[in-house]
Formats: sequence, structure tokens, C-alpha cells
Amino acid sequence: MSARGGSAFGGKKGKFIAIYGINGIGKTTQVEMLVEYLKKKGKKASRLKYPVYDLEPEGPFIYKYLRNPQFRKKNELSTHELQKKYADNRKRYEKTLISRLKKGEWIVAEDYIGTGIAWGLTWGGELYYLEKINAKLLKEDMSILMDGQRFLTAVEKDHRNEMEGERITICKNFHKLLSEKYGWAEVNANQTIKKVQTEIVEKVEILL
Repeated sequence: MSARGGSAFGGKKGKFIAIYGINGIGKTTQVEMLVEYLKKKGKKASRLKYPVYDLEPEGPFIYKYLRNPQFRKKNELSTHELQKKYADNRKRYEKTLISRLKKGEWIVAEDYIGTGIAWGLTWGGELYYLEKINAKLLKEDMSILMDGQRFLTAVEKDHRNEMEGERITICKNFHKLLSEKYGWAEVNANQTIKKVQTEIVEKVEILL
């Protein structure tokens, strides 16, 4: 969950970069901009969004659980049970992820292990358990936290993780604590889009 000197598959293979931050902080925009930057540098690069919603069986379940209050009420899970589904979704995609990296693809992930741990803690989960269920997953070559206040125009109606401002603040604080614990790089997200991109690129250049 932290920056490493090189990919697990050797210097000529692709790199796996994770962008973290609370909902509505601008991650999607910055991930897409970073992918375009890497392409201009001659890399085969793509955006990957976790969880992978179209990956059965966990993906569609998580999508509905987050966005449909009626479905959520009928299928209520404990924090640990829900986070296990997230971890299983990451594990289910891992074979494809590793295959893509081995072929030289650079993958920029919007959210990954750190997101699950931060939200799991926010909803009352235990750090030991959250780390344990994610422990065997592939680690990122670099993790970057976009730290700052979210943009309220991005709030998604009925989304379980976006409707409570106090919980968002708690999650933001957990992201910051995890960043310090795992050694993530950090950028100030409350700047112009171009300035945030510049800072992210400066962090990523060490991998190029």
C-alpha cells in the first residue's frame, strides 16, 4: 500500500499506481489526466476503478448496496462482511491485473486497498481484520493521497458513503492516518486542477 522501488515483475513491466482520497475530491479527473500524461510518455496506460462493479458476484452486489437504500435494507451486512466482499472483488480481478502489468501496461487505479481500510474504519471496522483480508493482494508500486475538502457538487444522491458529512470527515481523517502509516505520497487536492496534476506527475516521475 506504499511506494516501492519497482514493480514486482521487473523494470520493463508495467506499474500499478493507486490514487486515494475521499469521495468527491476529484480523483476521477486526476486519474484520467495521469493516464493521458503516461500515454504521452509512450506508456500503454489505462484507468481502473475499484470496486470492479461488473465482476460477478461481488461487483453488482456492492454497486446496488451502495446506491439502493431498499436493497441495502433487505441485504444488510456488518462492516466486516461488506469489506470482505470488497476484498474478494479485488482478489477476483487480480489475475487479470497481473496479466495486464506483465504485458507492460501502466494501470492507474481510482481507489484500492487503502480505500477499503479507510471506509471500513469509518464504519466501525477493526484495523487488524481489514488489513488481514487484504494482506495477500498485490501491492501498488505507488500510492498517492489527494488530501483536502471534497467538492459538494460531486455528491451522489442515496450513496451510502456520500450522504453523511460527518462520516465523510471521519473517513478523510482515516485516509490521512493511513497515508502516514503506509507511506503514501500526498498532494493538496484543493488547488487548481492543473496544479494538482502537476504535483501528481512530480510524484509519479520517479517510476518513469
